[in-house]
Amino acid sequence: MGASRSSAGRYYRPELDVVRFIAFFLVFLVHTLPSTRDPRVAYLLGRFGPAFDAAGDACGFGLNLFFALSAFLICELLLRERESAGTVSVKQFYIRRILRIWPLYYLGLSLGLLVAFLPGGDSGEVMVGMRWFAVFMGAWYCALYGALHSPADVLWSVSVEEQFYLFAPWIVKYLNRKSLYGFCLAVILVANLLLFHLGRVRASHTGVWSNTFVQFECFAGGILLCLVLRGRLPRLAAWQRLALLGLSLSCWFYSCYGLHAFFGSAGGRNPGSWPLIFGWALVALGCVLLMVAFLGVRTALMPGWAIYLGRISYGLYVFHEFAITLTHRLVIEPVASLNNPVVNSLKGPIYLLNLGLTLGLTFLMAALSYRYFETPFLKMKKCHAVIESQPIAGAS
Repeated sequence: MGASRSSAGRYYRPELDVVRFIAFFLVFLVHTLPSTRDPRVAYLLGRFGPAFDAAGDACGFGLNLFFALSAFLICELLLRERESAGTVSVKQFYIRRILRIWPLYYLGLSLGLLVAFLPGGDSGEVMVGMRWFAVFMGAWYCALYGALHSPADVLWSVSVEEQFYLFAPWIVKYLNRKSLYGFCLAVILVANLLLFHLGRVRASHTGVWSNTFVQFECFAGGILLCLVLRGRLPRLAAWQRLALLGLSLSCWFYSCYGLHAFFGSAGGRNPGSWPLIFGWALVALGCVLLMVAFLGVRTALMPGWAIYLGRISYGLYVFHEFAITLTHRLVIEPVASLNNPVVNSLKGPIYLLNLGLTLGLTFLMAALSYRYFETPFLKMKKCHAVIESQPIAGAS
Protein backbone atom coordinates (compact mmCIF):
# COMPACT_ATOMS: atom_id res chain seq x y z
CA MET A 1 0.00 0.00 0.00
CA GLY A 2 1.16 3.52 -0.72
CA ALA A 3 0.32 6.77 0.99
CA SER A 4 -2.58 8.74 -0.41
CA ARG A 5 -1.64 11.72 -2.50
CA SER A 6 -4.58 13.66 -1.06
CA SER A 7 -3.83 16.32 1.54
CA ALA A 8 -5.37 16.19 5.00
CA GLY A 9 -8.07 18.67 4.00
CA ARG A 10 -8.87 17.18 0.61
CA TYR A 11 -9.84 13.79 -0.72
CA TYR A 12 -10.63 13.73 -4.41
CA ARG A 13 -9.78 10.68 -6.50
CA PRO A 14 -10.40 11.17 -10.25
CA GLU A 15 -10.18 7.41 -10.84
CA LEU A 16 -13.28 6.97 -8.68
CA ASP A 17 -15.15 9.24 -11.08
CA VAL A 18 -14.26 6.70 -13.76
CA VAL A 19 -15.68 3.97 -11.52
CA ARG A 20 -18.87 6.04 -11.23
CA PHE A 21 -19.13 6.21 -15.00
CA ILE A 22 -18.59 2.45 -15.28
CA ALA A 23 -21.35 1.93 -12.70
CA PHE A 24 -23.75 4.11 -14.69
CA PHE A 25 -22.88 2.51 -18.02
CA LEU A 26 -23.53 -0.96 -16.62
CA VAL A 27 -26.94 0.16 -15.35
CA PHE A 28 -27.65 1.71 -18.76
CA LEU A 29 -26.81 -1.58 -20.44
CA VAL A 30 -29.09 -3.64 -18.22
CA HIS A 31 -31.95 -1.34 -19.22
CA THR A 32 -31.20 -1.38 -22.96
CA LEU A 33 -29.67 -4.75 -23.87
CA PRO A 34 -31.99 -7.21 -25.60
CA SER A 35 -32.66 -10.58 -23.98
CA THR A 36 -33.40 -14.08 -25.17
CA ARG A 37 -37.05 -13.48 -24.37
CA ASP A 38 -36.99 -12.07 -27.90
CA PRO A 39 -37.11 -15.19 -30.16
CA ARG A 40 -34.85 -13.52 -32.72
CA VAL A 41 -32.18 -12.92 -30.09
CA ALA A 42 -32.57 -16.48 -28.81
CA TYR A 43 -32.16 -17.84 -32.35
CA LEU A 44 -29.10 -15.68 -33.02
CA LEU A 45 -27.31 -16.66 -29.79
CA GLY A 46 -28.32 -20.31 -29.70
CA ARG A 47 -26.80 -22.17 -26.76
CA PHE A 48 -24.99 -19.01 -25.62
CA GLY A 49 -28.33 -17.38 -24.78
CA PRO A 50 -28.30 -18.14 -21.02
CA ALA A 51 -24.75 -16.78 -20.70
CA PHE A 52 -25.78 -13.61 -22.56
CA ASP A 53 -28.76 -13.10 -20.26
CA ALA A 54 -26.57 -13.68 -17.20
CA ALA A 55 -24.05 -11.12 -18.46
CA GLY A 56 -26.89 -8.66 -18.99
CA ASP A 57 -28.21 -9.28 -15.49
CA ALA A 58 -24.70 -8.85 -14.08
CA CYS A 59 -24.64 -5.35 -15.57
CA GLY A 60 -27.36 -4.53 -13.04
CA PHE A 61 -24.75 -4.77 -10.30
CA GLY A 62 -23.47 -1.41 -11.48
CA LEU A 63 -26.06 -0.12 -9.02
CA ASN A 64 -24.43 -2.08 -6.20
CA LEU A 65 -21.11 -0.60 -7.28
CA PHE A 66 -22.65 2.85 -6.76
CA PHE A 67 -23.70 1.80 -3.25
CA ALA A 68 -20.30 0.37 -2.29
CA LEU A 69 -18.49 3.40 -3.71
CA SER A 70 -20.79 5.79 -1.88
CA ALA A 71 -20.21 4.00 1.44
CA PHE A 72 -16.45 3.97 0.87
CA LEU A 73 -16.29 7.70 0.14
CA ILE A 74 -18.69 8.73 2.90
CA CYS A 75 -16.75 6.71 5.46
CA GLU A 76 -13.39 8.01 4.20
CA LEU A 77 -14.51 11.65 4.30
CA LEU A 78 -16.11 11.35 7.73
CA LEU A 79 -13.08 9.59 9.21
CA ARG A 80 -10.83 12.32 7.82
CA GLU A 81 -13.18 14.94 9.25
CA ARG A 82 -13.06 13.25 12.67
CA GLU A 83 -9.27 13.13 12.54
CA SER A 84 -8.99 16.74 11.41
CA ALA A 85 -11.68 18.40 13.53
CA GLY A 86 -11.85 15.95 16.43
CA THR A 87 -15.48 15.11 15.73
CA VAL A 88 -18.04 14.75 12.96
CA SER A 89 -20.53 17.55 12.36
CA VAL A 90 -23.75 15.63 11.72
CA LYS A 91 -25.59 18.84 10.84
CA GLN A 92 -23.04 19.79 8.16
CA PHE A 93 -23.13 16.27 6.78
CA TYR A 94 -26.88 16.39 6.26
CA ILE A 95 -26.72 19.86 4.72
CA ARG A 96 -24.14 18.60 2.21
CA ARG A 97 -26.17 15.51 1.36
CA ILE A 98 -29.42 17.48 0.98
CA LEU A 99 -27.78 19.99 -1.37
CA ARG A 100 -26.29 17.20 -3.49
CA ILE A 101 -29.17 14.70 -3.57
CA TRP A 102 -32.51 16.40 -3.10
CA PRO A 103 -32.65 18.99 -5.92
CA LEU A 104 -32.03 16.50 -8.74
CA TYR A 105 -34.03 13.78 -6.99
CA TYR A 106 -37.17 15.90 -6.79
CA LEU A 107 -36.63 17.16 -10.33
CA GLY A 108 -36.60 13.52 -11.45
CA LEU A 109 -39.81 12.82 -9.52
CA SER A 110 -41.46 15.90 -11.07
CA LEU A 111 -40.52 14.72 -14.56
CA GLY A 112 -41.89 11.28 -13.69
CA LEU A 113 -45.22 12.83 -12.74
CA LEU A 114 -45.24 14.79 -15.98
CA VAL A 115 -44.69 11.64 -18.04
CA ALA A 116 -47.45 9.84 -16.10
CA PHE A 117 -50.02 12.39 -17.24
CA LEU A 118 -49.01 12.20 -20.90
CA PRO A 119 -50.97 9.91 -23.26
CA GLY A 120 -50.13 6.30 -22.45
CA GLY A 121 -49.06 7.07 -18.89
CA ASP A 122 -50.48 5.41 -15.77
CA SER A 123 -51.18 8.44 -13.59
CA GLY A 124 -53.18 6.53 -10.96
CA GLU A 125 -50.51 3.95 -10.09
CA VAL A 126 -47.70 6.48 -10.39
CA MET A 127 -49.42 8.95 -8.06
CA VAL A 128 -49.70 6.28 -5.36
CA GLY A 129 -46.06 5.25 -5.76
CA MET A 130 -44.82 8.83 -5.83
CA ARG A 131 -46.12 9.36 -2.30
CA TRP A 132 -43.68 6.72 -1.14
CA PHE A 133 -40.87 8.07 -3.31
CA ALA A 134 -41.43 11.63 -2.07
CA VAL A 135 -40.44 10.59 1.48
CA PHE A 136 -37.57 8.33 0.33
CA MET A 137 -39.49 5.09 0.76
CA GLY A 138 -39.37 4.15 -2.92
CA ALA A 139 -37.29 1.04 -2.26
CA TRP A 140 -39.90 -0.33 0.12
CA TYR A 141 -42.70 0.48 -2.32
CA CYS A 142 -40.93 -1.53 -5.02
CA ALA A 143 -40.12 -4.36 -2.63
CA LEU A 144 -43.77 -4.63 -1.56
CA TYR A 145 -45.67 -3.80 -4.75
CA GLY A 146 -43.22 -4.20 -7.63
CA ALA A 147 -41.57 -1.71 -9.94
CA LEU A 148 -43.17 1.68 -10.49
CA HIS A 149 -44.22 2.00 -14.13
CA SER A 150 -42.44 5.30 -14.65
CA PRO A 151 -39.04 6.49 -15.89
CA ALA A 152 -38.58 7.81 -12.35
CA ASP A 153 -38.65 4.23 -11.02
CA VAL A 154 -34.82 4.15 -10.90
CA LEU A 155 -34.97 6.67 -8.07
CA TRP A 156 -35.92 3.88 -5.65
CA SER A 157 -32.18 3.36 -5.21
CA VAL A 158 -31.72 6.94 -4.00
CA SER A 159 -34.04 6.13 -1.10
CA VAL A 160 -31.67 3.29 -0.15
CA GLU A 161 -28.83 5.84 -0.07
CA GLU A 162 -30.90 8.18 2.07
CA GLN A 163 -31.63 5.40 4.54
CA PHE A 164 -27.89 4.70 4.72
CA TYR A 165 -27.33 8.38 5.56
CA LEU A 166 -29.64 8.06 8.56
CA PHE A 167 -26.92 6.26 10.51
CA ALA A 168 -23.67 6.86 8.57
CA PRO A 169 -22.50 10.07 10.32
CA TRP A 170 -23.53 8.82 13.73
CA ILE A 171 -21.57 5.57 13.61
CA VAL A 172 -18.40 7.31 12.43
CA LYS A 173 -18.82 9.99 15.08
CA TYR A 174 -19.25 7.62 18.02
CA LEU A 175 -17.63 4.31 17.03
CA ASN A 176 -13.91 3.61 16.91
CA ARG A 177 -12.43 1.60 14.05
CA LYS A 178 -12.77 -1.71 15.87
CA SER A 179 -16.43 -1.03 16.58
CA LEU A 180 -16.97 0.00 12.96
CA TYR A 181 -15.70 -3.42 11.89
CA GLY A 182 -18.22 -4.99 14.26
CA PHE A 183 -20.99 -2.79 12.91
CA CYS A 184 -20.24 -3.85 9.33
CA LEU A 185 -20.22 -7.52 10.28
CA ALA A 186 -23.57 -7.05 12.04
CA VAL A 187 -25.03 -5.43 8.90
CA ILE A 188 -23.77 -8.33 6.78
CA LEU A 189 -25.27 -10.82 9.24
CA VAL A 190 -28.66 -9.08 9.12
CA ALA A 191 -28.55 -8.99 5.30
CA ASN A 192 -27.78 -12.69 5.12
CA LEU A 193 -30.45 -13.68 7.63
CA LEU A 194 -32.92 -11.71 5.55
CA LEU A 195 -31.68 -13.35 2.33
CA PHE A 196 -32.17 -16.74 3.97
CA HIS A 197 -35.77 -15.81 4.79
CA LEU A 198 -36.44 -14.32 1.34
CA GLY A 199 -35.11 -17.50 -0.22
CA ARG A 200 -37.31 -19.73 1.93
CA VAL A 201 -40.49 -17.79 1.14
CA ARG A 202 -39.49 -17.53 -2.55
CA ALA A 203 -39.78 -13.75 -2.58
CA SER A 204 -40.17 -11.97 -5.90
CA HIS A 205 -37.25 -10.45 -7.78
CA THR A 206 -38.18 -6.91 -6.70
CA GLY A 207 -38.81 -8.19 -3.18
CA VAL A 208 -35.14 -9.10 -2.97
CA TRP A 209 -33.56 -6.55 -5.30
CA SER A 210 -35.29 -3.49 -3.85
CA ASN A 211 -34.92 -4.51 -0.20
CA THR A 212 -32.86 -1.91 1.63
CA PHE A 213 -31.34 -4.38 4.09
CA VAL A 214 -30.22 -6.69 1.29
CA GLN A 215 -28.50 -3.78 -0.45
CA PHE A 216 -26.82 -2.73 2.79
CA GLU A 217 -24.41 -5.66 2.38
CA CYS A 218 -22.69 -3.70 -0.41
CA PHE A 219 -22.58 -0.58 1.76
CA ALA A 220 -20.86 -2.66 4.44
CA GLY A 221 -18.35 -3.84 1.83
CA GLY A 222 -17.48 -0.25 0.95
CA ILE A 223 -17.02 0.71 4.60
CA LEU A 224 -14.83 -2.34 5.25
CA LEU A 225 -12.60 -1.42 2.30
CA CYS A 226 -12.20 2.08 3.73
CA LEU A 227 -11.27 0.68 7.14
CA VAL A 228 -8.77 -1.81 5.71
CA LEU A 229 -7.00 0.74 3.51
CA ARG A 230 -6.80 3.35 6.31
CA GLY A 231 -6.50 6.20 3.80
CA ARG A 232 -3.78 4.49 1.76
CA LEU A 233 -3.85 3.61 -1.91
CA PRO A 234 -3.15 0.14 -3.29
CA ARG A 235 0.19 -0.06 -5.11
CA LEU A 236 -0.45 -2.63 -7.79
CA ALA A 237 1.05 -3.51 -11.14
CA ALA A 238 -1.09 -3.14 -14.24
CA TRP A 239 -1.52 -6.90 -14.58
CA GLN A 240 -2.68 -7.15 -10.97
CA ARG A 241 -5.30 -4.47 -11.54
CA LEU A 242 -6.52 -6.21 -14.68
CA ALA A 243 -6.67 -9.51 -12.78
CA LEU A 244 -8.75 -7.89 -10.03
CA LEU A 245 -11.06 -6.35 -12.60
CA GLY A 246 -11.52 -9.70 -14.31
CA LEU A 247 -12.14 -11.42 -10.97
CA SER A 248 -14.67 -8.76 -10.04
CA LEU A 249 -16.67 -9.23 -13.23
CA SER A 250 -16.39 -13.02 -12.84
CA CYS A 251 -17.93 -12.78 -9.37
CA TRP A 252 -20.89 -10.89 -10.78
CA PHE A 253 -21.29 -13.20 -13.74
CA TYR A 254 -21.23 -16.37 -11.65
CA SER A 255 -23.69 -14.82 -9.20
CA CYS A 256 -26.14 -14.56 -12.12
CA TYR A 257 -25.18 -17.54 -14.28
CA GLY A 258 -24.34 -20.14 -11.64
CA LEU A 259 -26.43 -19.02 -8.66
CA HIS A 260 -29.22 -16.97 -10.29
CA ALA A 261 -29.01 -14.46 -7.44
CA PHE A 262 -30.42 -11.70 -9.65
CA PHE A 263 -33.06 -14.02 -11.23
CA GLY A 264 -34.65 -11.15 -13.15
CA SER A 265 -34.50 -12.98 -16.49
CA ALA A 266 -34.40 -16.56 -15.17
CA GLY A 267 -38.16 -16.96 -15.40
CA GLY A 268 -38.53 -14.87 -12.25
CA ARG A 269 -37.85 -17.93 -10.11
CA ASN A 270 -36.26 -17.36 -6.73
CA PRO A 271 -33.26 -19.77 -6.50
CA GLY A 272 -33.60 -20.30 -2.74
CA SER A 273 -31.76 -19.25 0.41
CA TRP A 274 -28.19 -20.44 -0.12
CA PRO A 275 -27.84 -19.32 -3.75
CA LEU A 276 -29.08 -15.89 -2.67
CA ILE A 277 -26.66 -15.73 0.26
CA PHE A 278 -23.60 -16.80 -1.72
CA GLY A 279 -24.68 -14.86 -4.79
CA TRP A 280 -25.00 -11.56 -2.93
CA ALA A 281 -21.70 -12.18 -1.16
CA LEU A 282 -20.11 -12.42 -4.62
CA VAL A 283 -21.86 -9.20 -5.64
CA ALA A 284 -20.40 -7.30 -2.69
CA LEU A 285 -16.98 -8.89 -3.19
CA GLY A 286 -17.03 -7.96 -6.87
CA CYS A 287 -17.78 -4.32 -6.00
CA VAL A 288 -14.86 -4.16 -3.56
CA LEU A 289 -12.44 -5.83 -5.98
CA LEU A 290 -13.39 -3.45 -8.78
CA MET A 291 -12.76 -0.41 -6.58
CA VAL A 292 -9.38 -1.79 -5.51
CA ALA A 293 -8.53 -2.35 -9.18
CA PHE A 294 -8.97 1.38 -9.86
CA LEU A 295 -7.86 3.03 -6.61
CA GLY A 296 -4.43 4.57 -7.05
CA VAL A 297 -4.35 4.49 -10.85
CA ARG A 298 -2.51 7.58 -12.09
CA THR A 299 -4.79 10.34 -13.35
CA ALA A 300 -2.78 10.56 -16.57
CA LEU A 301 -3.99 7.05 -17.44
CA MET A 302 -7.65 7.98 -16.96
CA PRO A 303 -9.54 9.38 -19.99
CA GLY A 304 -10.67 12.94 -19.32
CA TRP A 305 -14.10 12.26 -20.83
CA ALA A 306 -14.63 9.31 -18.47
CA ILE A 307 -13.71 11.45 -15.45
CA TYR A 308 -16.16 14.14 -16.57
CA LEU A 309 -18.97 11.64 -17.22
CA GLY A 310 -18.34 10.11 -13.81
CA ARG A 311 -18.62 13.57 -12.30
CA ILE A 312 -22.09 13.98 -13.82
CA SER A 313 -23.07 10.35 -13.24
CA TYR A 314 -25.88 11.23 -10.83
CA GLY A 315 -27.60 13.09 -13.65
CA LEU A 316 -26.83 10.28 -16.09
CA TYR A 317 -28.51 7.84 -13.74
CA VAL A 318 -31.57 10.03 -13.10
CA PHE A 319 -32.19 10.91 -16.76
CA HIS A 320 -31.33 7.71 -18.63
CA GLU A 321 -34.77 6.11 -18.26
CA PHE A 322 -36.40 9.32 -19.49
CA ALA A 323 -34.13 9.23 -22.54
CA ILE A 324 -35.01 5.55 -23.10
CA THR A 325 -38.72 6.34 -22.88
CA LEU A 326 -38.44 9.31 -25.22
CA THR A 327 -36.47 7.53 -27.96
CA HIS A 328 -38.69 4.46 -27.66
CA ARG A 329 -41.77 6.58 -28.36
CA LEU A 330 -40.11 8.62 -31.12
CA VAL A 331 -38.11 5.87 -32.85
CA ILE A 332 -38.95 2.29 -31.87
CA GLU A 333 -42.76 2.55 -31.75
CA PRO A 334 -43.08 4.42 -35.09
CA VAL A 335 -40.69 1.95 -36.76
CA ALA A 336 -42.60 -1.03 -35.35
CA SER A 337 -45.90 0.39 -36.59
CA LEU A 338 -44.66 0.52 -40.20
CA ASN A 339 -44.67 -3.28 -40.54
CA ASN A 340 -42.52 -2.91 -43.65
CA PRO A 341 -40.40 -5.92 -44.76
CA VAL A 342 -37.42 -3.70 -45.58
CA VAL A 343 -37.66 -1.89 -42.25
CA ASN A 344 -38.10 -5.19 -40.42
CA SER A 345 -34.88 -6.48 -41.99
CA LEU A 346 -33.05 -3.44 -40.58
CA LYS A 347 -34.24 -3.78 -36.99
CA GLY A 348 -30.72 -4.63 -35.80
CA PRO A 349 -29.10 -1.44 -37.21
CA ILE A 350 -32.13 0.59 -36.09
CA TYR A 351 -31.72 -0.77 -32.55
CA LEU A 352 -28.02 0.20 -32.52
CA LEU A 353 -28.82 3.65 -33.90
CA ASN A 354 -31.48 4.14 -31.26
CA LEU A 355 -29.07 2.94 -28.57
CA GLY A 356 -26.55 5.58 -29.60
CA LEU A 357 -29.27 8.23 -29.77
CA THR A 358 -30.50 7.28 -26.29
CA LEU A 359 -27.01 7.40 -24.81
CA GLY A 360 -26.28 10.73 -26.48
CA LEU A 361 -29.54 12.22 -25.23
CA THR A 362 -28.74 10.99 -21.72
CA PHE A 363 -25.31 12.65 -21.87
CA LEU A 364 -26.87 15.90 -23.09
CA MET A 365 -29.56 16.01 -20.41
CA ALA A 366 -27.06 15.22 -17.64
CA ALA A 367 -24.51 17.77 -18.88
CA LEU A 368 -27.12 20.54 -19.06
CA SER A 369 -28.46 19.59 -15.63
CA TYR A 370 -24.99 19.58 -14.10
CA ARG A 371 -24.04 22.93 -15.62
CA TYR A 372 -27.22 24.90 -15.10
CA PHE A 373 -29.20 23.14 -12.37
CA GLU A 374 -26.85 21.22 -10.06
CA THR A 375 -23.82 23.55 -10.02
CA PRO A 376 -25.46 26.29 -7.90
CA PHE A 377 -26.33 23.70 -5.26
CA LEU A 378 -22.81 22.20 -5.48
CA LYS A 379 -21.34 25.64 -4.81
CA MET A 380 -23.51 25.95 -1.70
CA LYS A 381 -22.51 22.41 -0.68
CA LYS A 382 -18.84 23.37 -0.97
CA CYS A 383 -19.35 26.05 1.68
CA HIS A 384 -20.26 23.31 4.17
CA ALA A 385 -17.38 20.97 3.36
CA VAL A 386 -14.89 20.06 6.09
CA ILE A 387 -12.89 17.74 3.84
CA GLU A 388 -12.98 19.00 0.24
CA SER A 389 -14.13 16.25 -2.11
CA GLN A 390 -14.86 18.16 -5.31
CA PRO A 391 -12.34 18.70 -8.12
CA ILE A 392 -10.25 21.85 -7.95
CA ALA A 393 -11.71 24.53 -10.24
CA GLY A 394 -9.92 24.52 -13.55
CA ALA A 395 -8.26 21.14 -12.95
CA SER A 396 -8.63 18.44 -15.54
